Amino acid sequence: MAGTLRRLTAAGGALPAAVLWIAPLLLSLAMLAPAALDARAWQMLFGHPQLWPGLVLSLVTGGIATLLALGMAMTILAGLPAQRVVRGLAAAGLALPHLAFAIGLGFLIMPSGLMARLVVGGDAPPSLITVQDPWGLSLTAALALKELPFLLTAAIAALARGDAAGRLAQQCRAAASLGHGAGSAWLRIVLPQLLRELRWPLVIVFVYGATVVDMALVLGPTQPPTLGVTIWHALNDADAATNRMGLAMTLLLTMALAAVLALAAALLGLTRAWRRAFLAAGPSLLAAPRRAALLLLVTASVTMGGTILILGLLSLSRRWPYPAIMPPAIDLAAWSTLAASPAPLWLSLGLSLAVAAAALVLALVWFETQPLPRDRWLIGLALTSLALPQLAIAGGQYRLFLATGVTGTLPGLFLAHLAPAFAYVVIVLQGPYRAFDERYVKVAHSLSVSAPAAWALGKLPLRKAPLLTTAAIAFAVSIMQFVPAQLVAAGRYSTMPMEAVTLAAGGNRPLTAAFALALAMPPLIAFLGAALLGRPRWR
Repeated sequence: MAGTLRRLTAAGGALPAAVLWIAPLLLSLAMLAPAALDARAWQMLFGHPQLWPGLVLSLVTGGIATLLALGMAMTILAGLPAQRVVRGLAAAGLALPHLAFAIGLGFLIMPSGLMARLVVGGDAPPSLITVQDPWGLSLTAALALKELPFLLTAAIAALARGDAAGRLAQQCRAAASLGHGAGSAWLRIVLPQLLRELRWPLVIVFVYGATVVDMALVLGPTQPPTLGVTIWHALNDADAATNRMGLAMTLLLTMALAAVLALAAALLGLTRAWRRAFLAAGPSLLAAPRRAALLLLVTASVTMGGTILILGLLSLSRRWPYPAIMPPAIDLAAWSTLAASPAPLWLSLGLSLAVAAAALVLALVWFETQPLPRDRWLIGLALTSLALPQLAIAGGQYRLFLATGVTGTLPGLFLAHLAPAFAYVVIVLQGPYRAFDERYVKVAHSLSVSAPAAWALGKLPLRKAPLLTTAAIAFAVSIMQFVPAQLVAAGRYSTMPMEAVTLAAGGNRPLTAAFALALAMPPLIAFLGAALLGRPRWR
């Protein structure tokens, strides 16, 4: 009887996640199958003049950005392994939406931007192409800087897992006793083990960088654009044949990404003997790269802070002539316009709060009712969904929701936002939540405390910090969604990312800055609130 009850509880606990996340995700991917068999769509695809240049541009910008972000993250951790400011930068960078960062960085580095005013000066802006350059340099730099906090967070979490930090410290001390410098020990001991833990985060960063749409629309080249932008225009086209070509392009881009990742795995396999010889060589007196780490940390911090500063200044100025360092006068016209049309802001806030709450509840129900071995299936599906191009999932969602009649509805928008948010919640929360010592609950039961009361008064307060942090991450992931929201909204609803991208293509800089800043503030407040409220009461 007890076994039957446990099975019923497990089945009921898995049902919400299966209905709201697993089934829509799998069905969305299944909706791409007809595009794979559409000969006309593939014929149009291979005849598209921007296909191959856009594909090369996407793979190169995504690949270089990933390598740059990885190099910066590893240098910072090797040179400043225990600095609180590193964790602070990672948290602040995670909270800053990609689109808001791209808009702020564009205003910062454009020929008439603040950087040119401070460094170049003169009576007229320099004749340089610093934004939407044909080589994708500004897009690559923006992607590398924005993904740096994500890799830092993933690396810090890997180093803090279990007894990893103590074990690695002991191994580094042993290497030092053999004559290795701090840099050599880190390079030969910590880095190889850390890279194994960062395989999935690196895949996610590469796939995102190679398929990003909103940042590419703001900073990326236009002739040709990245393949993600070309797909985006095809999916938004009114012609059904062009839509199917866009889905076929999505499949082609997915296959190209898989081929690049397979090639990278093969190269790592071929160089295994060389890497082992390098790791076993020594001793070396290589020191820790403290100066380089400090320089990178300051550069990243100043750049991210500068994007917020430039957004704030631009939003408060009707005109800002070159080469003035500060606006000549304060003007609140942009904020007045935003206040007069607050519907996108309220929709984004309400939708993201609902998505964060739902994702958290779905994850808690799963963890409380499912045995630990089943987690690997859910986490595997979550990692796979994040490692797939967002355009693939969004395109499938659009087809699925169109067939079921939820396109252009709030439930459709909710499910589109829930797809990535729940994936991040499962990945982030599983470790801390499953690490809870259940003996606390057993003690409560022995004192005749009911199961709900033991969870609410015992387990929940002790898991407060990871729960609040996870909720902030889900909120930030939801509020920055652009591609799935734009497709599923079908022009009936408008969120802040949609408005910001539209304004970025126009010439109203103050209004664009105001919308970008309004998009950036809620996630920053959410992370700050999670950090403050998540502290233990005795501190």
